[in-house]
Amino acid sequence: MKANIGVFFGGRSVEHEISVISALQSIQAIDKTRYDVTPIYISKNGQWYTGDLLLEIDNYRNLDELLKNSTKIIFSPNFEEYSFVESGAKGLFKKPLKGKIDIAFPVLHGSFGEDGAIQGLFELMGIPYIGCDVLSSAIGMDKIMMKMVLKESGIPVVDYVWFYSKNWQQDTNSHIQKVEDTLGYPVIVKPANLGSSVGIKKANNRDELEEAIDYASGFAHKLLVERT
Repeated sequence: MKANIGVFFGGRSVEHEISVISALQSIQAIDKTRYDVTPIYISKNGQWYTGDLLLEIDNYRNLDELLKNSTKIIFSPNFEEYSFVESGAKGLFKKPLKGKIDIAFPVLHGSFGEDGAIQGLFELMGIPYIGCDVLSSAIGMDKIMMKMVLKESGIPVVDYVWFYSKNWQQDTNSHIQKVEDTLGYPVIVKPANLGSSVGIKKANNRDELEEAIDYASGFAHKLLVERT
């Protein structure tokens, strides 16, 4: 009997579309003679779906139609149950069983996927999963925390300044001055907890720095400025 891999993708992150592409490529690479695969798509508003139509990239051109023809599901949080039921019927845990997986394969990019959030859910459920655990996922996704850990371990890191977006809005000038005094120009401005180059800009002067930080603030509440 083949093990059934549940591939989780999509999600509430701004990297949603990238996750879809990565997941479908991963599914294509799985040896179907050894494993069954169940796609588990998480929409941008946090709803979960499964179904064979989710396996075709062209179907995502009309997302409303795709989700209408896919099965909305809810995963059981019960320890070591690994099962999911169709959403919509009365009685949360009395709905008809729609499937069961043996191992979870998260292919979620960014927030709520690479940051330890869904790994924590898998830990709660007791389901085996592929990839890093909660702690390493959380540290690895937060560029600032990762720099602190590396620096504490004696590993060189690029000079940087970090702050919260709310503090930037409250006192823009002092933060600009701190960047200029500590790093100079040019610098790279990044959201602290995203990947795929989302929200990243280079700044060669004060005007570009302000523009870059304002831009990055739209994606994250923790901001990182690094020397190039």
